[in-house]
Amino acid sequence: MTSSEVFLYNLTLQPYTVINAAVLGHFTGKPKCQEIAISRHTVLELWTINPNTQKLKQLCSQEVFGKIRTIIPFRLTGGTKDHLIIGTDAGTITVLDYNVQTNRFEVSQQQEFGRTGLRRFIPGQYLATDPKGRSAMIAGVEKQKFVYIFNRDSNTNLVMSSPLEAHKGASFCFDCVGVDVGYENPVFATIEQSYPTDMDSIEIEDKLLVFYELDLGLNHVVRKWTDPVHPTANKLISIPGGGGSDGPGGVLVCAEGLITYKNEGHDDLTVAIPRRVNPLENSARSSTVDRGLLIVASAVHRMKNAFFILLQNEDGDLYKVTIEHVDGVITELKIKYFDTIPTSASLCILRSGFLFSASEFGHHNFYQFENLGDETETQEYTSKNYEDENITYFQPHELSCLALIDVIESTNPIIESKVLNLAEEETPQIYSLCGRGAQSALKILRHGLEVSELAASELPGNPRAVWTVKGNSPSSSSQEENTYIVVSFLDATLVLLVGGEEVEEVTDSGLITDTPTICVHELGDDSIVQIMASSVRHIKRDGRINEWKPPQNREIVAACANRMQIVVALNRGELIYFELDPSVDALREWGERARTGSEVSSLAIMDVPVGRLRAPFVAVGGQDQTVRILSLQPESCLQPQGMQALTDLPESLVLVEMGSAISNTSKHGSGATDDDSDEVGDNSSATTLYLYIGLHNGLLQRSIVDNITGVLSDTRTRFLGTKPVKLFQTTVHNQQQKGVLALSSRPWLSHMFRSRNRLIPLSYDYLDYAASFSSDQCPEGLVAISENTLRVLTIDNVDVSLNQASIPLRHTPRRIALNEDTKNFVIIETDHATFSQHDLKEKLIKDVGVSEEDAEQCILPPEQFGHVRAQSGQWASCIRVLNPFTGESTQIIDLEENEAAFSLDIITLSTPYSEDVENQESEENNAANGHSGNEKAMDVDGQDKIASYVVVGTGRNVTLKPRTCTEAYIHIYRWVKAQKAEPSADEEAEEESSSEVYELELVHKTQIEQIPQAIVSFNGHLMVGFGQTIRVYQMGRKKLLRKAQAQIPEVTQIVSLKISSSSGDRIMISDVKGSVFYATYRPASTTQKIHVFADDPIPRHITSSVQLDNDTIAVGDKFGNFSILRLPELVSKELANDITGNRVLHAKPKLNGTAFKLQDSVNFHVGDIITSMHKVSLAASGRDVILFTTLLGSIQVAIPFVSKTDVEFFQTLEMHLRGIENISVCGRDHQAFRSIYGPIKRCVDGNLCEQFLSLPYEQQSNIAAELDRSIPEVHKKIEDMRTMFAF
Repeated sequence: MTSSEVFLYNLTLQPYTVINAAVLGHFTGKPKCQEIAISRHTVLELWTINPNTQKLKQLCSQEVFGKIRTIIPFRLTGGTKDHLIIGTDAGTITVLDYNVQTNRFEVSQQQEFGRTGLRRFIPGQYLATDPKGRSAMIAGVEKQKFVYIFNRDSNTNLVMSSPLEAHKGASFCFDCVGVDVGYENPVFATIEQSYPTDMDSIEIEDKLLVFYELDLGLNHVVRKWTDPVHPTANKLISIPGGGGSDGPGGVLVCAEGLITYKNEGHDDLTVAIPRRVNPLENSARSSTVDRGLLIVASAVHRMKNAFFILLQNEDGDLYKVTIEHVDGVITELKIKYFDTIPTSASLCILRSGFLFSASEFGHHNFYQFENLGDETETQEYTSKNYEDENITYFQPHELSCLALIDVIESTNPIIESKVLNLAEEETPQIYSLCGRGAQSALKILRHGLEVSELAASELPGNPRAVWTVKGNSPSSSSQEENTYIVVSFLDATLVLLVGGEEVEEVTDSGLITDTPTICVHELGDDSIVQIMASSVRHIKRDGRINEWKPPQNREIVAACANRMQIVVALNRGELIYFELDPSVDALREWGERARTGSEVSSLAIMDVPVGRLRAPFVAVGGQDQTVRILSLQPESCLQPQGMQALTDLPESLVLVEMGSAISNTSKHGSGATDDDSDEVGDNSSATTLYLYIGLHNGLLQRSIVDNITGVLSDTRTRFLGTKPVKLFQTTVHNQQQKGVLALSSRPWLSHMFRSRNRLIPLSYDYLDYAASFSSDQCPEGLVAISENTLRVLTIDNVDVSLNQASIPLRHTPRRIALNEDTKNFVIIETDHATFSQHDLKEKLIKDVGVSEEDAEQCILPPEQFGHVRAQSGQWASCIRVLNPFTGESTQIIDLEENEAAFSLDIITLSTPYSEDVENQESEENNAANGHSGNEKAMDVDGQDKIASYVVVGTGRNVTLKPRTCTEAYIHIYRWVKAQKAEPSADEEAEEESSSEVYELELVHKTQIEQIPQAIVSFNGHLMVGFGQTIRVYQMGRKKLLRKAQAQIPEVTQIVSLKISSSSGDRIMISDVKGSVFYATYRPASTTQKIHVFADDPIPRHITSSVQLDNDTIAVGDKFGNFSILRLPELVSKELANDITGNRVLHAKPKLNGTAFKLQDSVNFHVGDIITSMHKVSLAASGRDVILFTTLLGSIQVAIPFVSKTDVEFFQTLEMHLRGIENISVCGRDHQAFRSIYGPIKRCVDGNLCEQFLSLPYEQQSNIAAELDRSIPEVHKKIEDMRTMFAF
């Protein structure tokens, strides 16, 4: 395929980490078990609490292929399970039901009511349900509202009525809730504001609280009651009601600085929202925000005969609101400061005493209630003491009512990123700027699972192997806890007893310690078997020992065991099979001995399947580079069933049953079920028997073993490292699923992940040997050997693909650049309407009159409480030099006088040292603002010095609307060695070994007309884009010297510049609103001008771009579209042959633009704003892909196809998947979703293709038949697109 016919495969590496909404419910139907349903833009997830660790765990994650606007749970009267209603951009209302067997949300009811897209008059922005589960209201931002009635049919299935209209023309809706009225007619409350239809009218209508009543008898909706509310009212909170002690009903109306209780037939009660103590508010020259606080999130928690409400304002402060009521009449409304946590999009209070906070930015936190705020000394304010314009204050404190238990990591929002391999690992790292304000961080994302080291201890030598043995010793409180850790050395065996938090050596375990051990395993009768080269010892629970020894001059070279069976291999290729006889409590040799024909290098036996007496197969690896599957059935004991030839010696083997990638039992599945499993959504009903083979050359092979015939099929191969691969069986997901740990030059884990078998590395050092481990302190972990140390490890989260390491920042990061020589990052950070710490301290001293010491005490820690808000136009900004290896900031330069940084780059400039530099600088001072055609040529002569500089574009007193500034500058910094203090005698050795520290030194700054938004290196010079202007500068001694300039009237605001690396004179200009322009520069001695010769006929609001080649650029716009634009091949050749440049100068413009037009080669709707794009290679020896990050935290890649066969295969697969009913549970047509702003073109949706892995077996079989492939072949094609080019 030619470059002009590029075809891409879009794939998600990290899904969205933002949480738009989170709700509580009993979605699984399990008694006394609450789950949290989470919407992540286009993904729906279900989480619950792990009862063992009291942490959150994910049950399911489901792609919706539509944008989720809101979600809400409801339960039919008399039901035991909650349903979930979602409002999306599909123009439908959808009721979902969670299916425990398939581990998916399935459509229960769905009705279409409007057009697709995020339109203000199409309902879906607001959802409200009747507390008794009888009806629901779905509303839009403007005009339209529908009410649906829920009921049951004759089969007790949920049914939904036709929509009942509750429209109100020429009005906006600000919020919508269901009012608790018991079993009376359902009532819904909204905040509405009408607007004049006459455009000449300037009269503003009052905001109203409106009650809509659904008359169940007459089957229609009426406006029952209206009441004026505060003009700033923004949120409604439904109060429990229904009569008796449950509550008074009604709603709380939240506005700026106050909360009002309203209900029909009841007097209003109002209480002021307390705000933090801020000395600047009372100063004469206060520049802080003077408006009140808004409530952004709330949660109502019901207790026995009581309830309370938790509110959160936009600063993150939590308030506890309680209501005193008697016989349904409220007597007092109370509010009290509770705690401070990051600002949330949703709050959920669980009955088990936990609080889940879905943060707007950054990580999502899971807290446990320490107390309900009654023990704190914070003042409580009531409605009885409320007066108009009364402002109340509180002093914030550290967390006292809540304790952080768990964190769901998030990269939302990703503002900028770099893909680099600074750590020199197999895959590059993604360095992303994330967060906002004081919650910002530089996050280093690595492919792999994060591993925590719980303990490490040195051993007396280098061990060869380690095992863990389960038993019922006095120190063990559970059948699943390990009693012994057995470590084998070259000439001895060490036995360690695990007792609570201590591990000690024992000698009375019955295990022989003066000889090395080959295998240790527990048997089904709570006994232990120890296999050595000279014997097999069966140690019973009562201490009796039976021992079997091989024949004379023979020794055991390999062994494997499960709880009922043992297979040992003697030298000369002889196999002996033992089976535990429960009747005599002894091992019994079974059948005749078998010979393999070659020396045995490794053995593996699977666990005994549930409901069976024995495992059916054993795998034998031989020195003849083969692996054989032998039967262990009584009628065909040790008879060969299957064989596979290898490319090298088999180092180790594992036979393991794992969840099948096929939802229902297939021909490869064993069909075994685990009746004891309480795990929801573990898909244990369908399993497949896998044979893992670790080869001496670093390859890992995985084959499927037919559970009846033992035939091997569907072999997959993966290179893991340069060392031989050692394999070990382990458990994941709270010991509910099996996995395989593979150790080579780095550790890897293979396990079932979202219906596919995933192989992922562990972010940890090299390990020699490992075994599963379980104790009170570590319910699910590993005990491993690394050289001469014994380590206890745990894998923190197996449901992710990237692990994070965070380096906190001070303000919102804007840009990042890398110094290739020192490997230091330079980051600019800028916050609007915020005081910097330095400015805040000076204002306290100057305006309030406090001392410097008191001013420092008045400033709250911004890490928890954020920065102090200021009025619009106030900026806080700094330039940071950061060491990514240590996480240390070696230098922070604060910008003063309200100056803010907006652009950054590290570029190489040629510094002239000729005698006429001063003359050029004087000419620059007198030059006109237009083209500077009389300046010297831009070719770098031999006298120029090449140096690396940090260039920062800033603006002073910047306003956002209109976007203006009083002054704008280009700062030039150079790298200098930091001046260190004299080291002490104790620190001299450390100082000598540490690397040199570099800092920035200001060379000069040059004033320009507007804020520079784009900075790039151009042939040893500096090219800057600001407004409609492109300007080229040369480095001067006192300032930058202007060399060339171009005005582009078609451009609104230049956001980025790309220089062709091949030609060096082609410039790709990205505009904030006008898409992409191609320009060229010819360094002629008489005319130094930049000419625009090509543009895009389609206007695009460009947010990021990356150059692919001399003619092609990939761009992302603010509407979530990914596109590739290309200059036509004929035009490119014509321009390349035009040496004089006259073709560009005299070409006739077309369509009110340039003479040549760019072609749209690829178009694909991603669904989110693309913030950065990179052309990189993610896999070893893999081809380049386009990696891009989005604002809401996702990381995706676009992989180019190289063969037409692959394109046709995946296009056909995508076509069949689109035709499956409910592939999108929201009712959105997939092709329409990916073509919202333009038809999808030359791009296959990899996320849709991977849905094939989770389909039922019948549907997979039908689609595979249409593709003329088998199911395993389709699986392999899908998985190879991820593993070969990404991860």
